[in-house]
Amino acid sequence: MRLKWKIGLVAGAAVLLVGGGSIVSAMQDANWLRVRLVAAVEEQTGRHLTVDQLHVWLLPFPWVEARGVHLSGVEEADAVGSGQPAPNMVDAGEVRARLGLLPLFQHRIVFNDVSIIQPRVSLRRLADGRADWVFTPPVRPDTGGGSPSSGKMHWDVSVSTVRISKAYVRWDDQIRHKTGQISFGHIQAKDLDGATPSFDVQGEKGKGQFVLTGQTGRLLPVRDKNFPVQFKLALTIEGHPAGLAHLDGTVTDPDGARAYALQVGGSLGQLRDLEQFFPRADLPDGQNISVDAQIAGAGQQPVAQGLHVHTGQVELGRFVPGSKLSRAMLDATKPDDPLAVQIDGQLGVQALGLRGTLGTLAQMTALALAPEKTETPVDLTLVDGASNLKLAGTLGGGHSSVEVHGVLDQLAPGGTFPTAENVKVDGHVETASTLALVKEHTPQDVVRGLTLNANVETPHVAWRDLTWTQLTSHVVVQGGRLVADPVQADGSGTAQSARFVYDASGNVPAYEVAMHPVVLPVSAVQGWMGAPSLMQGPLMLVGTVSMQGDDDETRRRTLAGHIGASVVDGSIGGAALRNLLGPDIPLKGKMPVRCFGTHMQIADGAAQVDLLAMETPFLSLHGHGTVGLGTHALDLHLSPRVLLGGASAASDLRVTGTFAAPVPKMEPSYGGRYGLNIGGDDGGNDNCPPLLSAAREGGAGPAPSAPKAGKDGKVMNMLRGLGLFK
Repeated sequence: MRLKWKIGLVAGAAVLLVGGGSIVSAMQDANWLRVRLVAAVEEQTGRHLTVDQLHVWLLPFPWVEARGVHLSGVEEADAVGSGQPAPNMVDAGEVRARLGLLPLFQHRIVFNDVSIIQPRVSLRRLADGRADWVFTPPVRPDTGGGSPSSGKMHWDVSVSTVRISKAYVRWDDQIRHKTGQISFGHIQAKDLDGATPSFDVQGEKGKGQFVLTGQTGRLLPVRDKNFPVQFKLALTIEGHPAGLAHLDGTVTDPDGARAYALQVGGSLGQLRDLEQFFPRADLPDGQNISVDAQIAGAGQQPVAQGLHVHTGQVELGRFVPGSKLSRAMLDATKPDDPLAVQIDGQLGVQALGLRGTLGTLAQMTALALAPEKTETPVDLTLVDGASNLKLAGTLGGGHSSVEVHGVLDQLAPGGTFPTAENVKVDGHVETASTLALVKEHTPQDVVRGLTLNANVETPHVAWRDLTWTQLTSHVVVQGGRLVADPVQADGSGTAQSARFVYDASGNVPAYEVAMHPVVLPVSAVQGWMGAPSLMQGPLMLVGTVSMQGDDDETRRRTLAGHIGASVVDGSIGGAALRNLLGPDIPLKGKMPVRCFGTHMQIADGAAQVDLLAMETPFLSLHGHGTVGLGTHALDLHLSPRVLLGGASAASDLRVTGTFAAPVPKMEPSYGGRYGLNIGGDDGGNDNCPPLLSAAREGGAGPAPSAPKAGKDGKVMNMLRGLGLFK
C-alpha cells in the first residue's frame, strides 16, 4: 500500500507540475518561440513577420496560438532602402497550430494542422517586376566555416497541413494593369512537407463558385527537380455547372531552368459566366468554348507544342456592328506549324467566312508573352461564295501592317445599311497600337490609331428605294484624319460627288461634308435630323457643312454652312400637311409633289431658311423662316396657294411650335388685317424650274413631270380645310 501511495503521489506531482507549467505558458507571452520564428521566416523568405501575441500550450498536446499575425510584402519602389515598413502581404487575426516538440531540439520549428482564420491577403506585382509571391532569402555571408558569422543559431520552419477559412484575397498587377479581389470559403493543403502535397480550394465571387483540387511534387524544404503538377478546376454559377479546366504535367528544375512538359485544357458553356469572377472583363456573348494546348519550352519562354481552340456562336457586334461568329477553329499540332484559322459567321444577313493562317505556334506564343514587341505573319482570306478579299502582312500587339486586295460578290450588312455588289478593295492599313485599338475602338480611337490608304469600287449600290452605279472612293486615314475624297457615283439621273472629312486629331472630333450634289433617301435624312417623316422621295443635297462634338446635341449646336435640298416627283402625307397648314385639311393618304425645294444658312444652332417651296397639282407653297436645330423650334412664314383651274386663292400663315407639334395660324398682312387673295393666273408659269434652281444653288438635276389638271372638288375641300370657305 505504501508503494502505491508513493507512486500516486509522484504521479500527482508530475501532473500538477506539467499542468501548472502549461497554465503558466498559456498565461504568458512565449517570446522565446516568437524570436526564433521571426528569425526563421526572415531567413527563409526575406520578409518580416510580426506576431502581436503568441502562446504555447503543452496539454492535451503541444499547440500554439498566435494573434495579430502580419507578413510583409515587397517594398514599394520609392521606399527601397528608406527604412519605411513594406505593406503587409498577409494579415491574420488568429492562427492555431500543433507544435512538434522533438524537432525543437534539432533547431527545427515544425507546425502540424495549422488553422488560419479569416486572413486578408494582398498580392502585388510592382512596375519593376518585383512581386509579393516571389521570396528572396537574404544572402548569408560565407565565413569559410559553414556557419553564420553572426553567431546566431539557424532555425528551420516547416509546415505539414494548413487549413484556411474565410480568406479574402486582392491583387494589383501594375505591369498588366489588372486588379481584383475574391473570397475563399476554405483552403486546405495537406502533406506540405511530404512527397505529394495536395490542395483543396473553394471560393466564390458574386453568383459564381469554383473548386480547385490537385497535387504537386515535393515543396518543402526544397522543390523536387522533377516537379509534377496535377490540378482540376470546376466552375459553377448559382450551383449549376459552368465550366471545367485542367493542368497536368511536369516542370523540370522549377527553381532553375524551369523546363515545361504540360497539358492545359478546359471548356466553358457561356463565355460571359467568367464575368462573375472578372466583372470588368466586358466579354462578348459566346457559347461552347473549348481550349486544349501542350506547353513546352523553359524559363520565361514557354512554347505551345500544340493548340486546338473551338467555339460556338460568339456575338461580335461591339467590334463590327451586326457581326457574329457561327463557329471558329484555331488548330496547330506542332510548334513550327502555322496556326490554321477557320471561321464562319455573319455580317448582318450576309454569311461570310475567314480562312487562312497566322504565324507558327512558336511565334504566336512569343506574341502572347510580349505582344508589344512581337509581330507574326498573317495570311487570311475573307470568303463570300466564290469571291474573296485577301489580307496579308504582319500582326502584333503593337505594330501591325496588312495589305488588302480582292473582290466580294456582295456586302449586305442588313438592317438600315446599304447593300453593295462586287465590292473591290485595294489598300494598305497599318497601326502602331493594335492591342490599344482592340480595347478601345470608338471611331475616334480607330481614326487616331490607324494609317490607311485604300480605293473602293462597286458597280451597284442599293439603299432603301434608291440605287447608285459605278460608285468609287479614295479613302485616306492619317494623322487622326479620315478623308474620303472624292466619293463619286451615278444615280437618280445625276452624276454625284461628295467629300467627307472626319478629324479626330484634336480633343473634340470635327466633321466636314461637301455635296456637289448627293442624292439620298429623304427618310434617312429626316431620321438623322430628328425630324418627323414629312415627305417621301429621293432628296438631292448640295452645299457644305461642318460641325464638331462627341454627341448629337453638340453636333447640332455647332453645325454651320449652307445646304440646299430638293425633291422631284415625290409625295407628302396628309398628316404632314395638316401639321403645317391646319388640322382641317381633308387630304387622306399622300399628295403627289411635283417639286420641293429649300435652301438655308446654318449657324449658332439655327437654320435660316431663305427658301421653302413646294408645287403639287393643286397646292403651291412658298415661305421662309427659322428652325432651331437643337430645340426643333419653328418660326415659319408660309404662303399656301390653292390652284383653281386658271385662277387661285391664297392666304398667309405663320407656323410656330416644334417639329413634333407645329402650331399654324393665319398671319396678318402689313396693315394688320387678315385677308384672302382670290384670282390671278396660276397656269401661265411653271414655278418648279426657278424653285429647283435656287435649291440646287444653280446646279443641274432631274426635271419634274409635267403639271396635271387639278380637280375642282378637291380644290374646294382644300379651301374649306384652310378655313377660307365655310
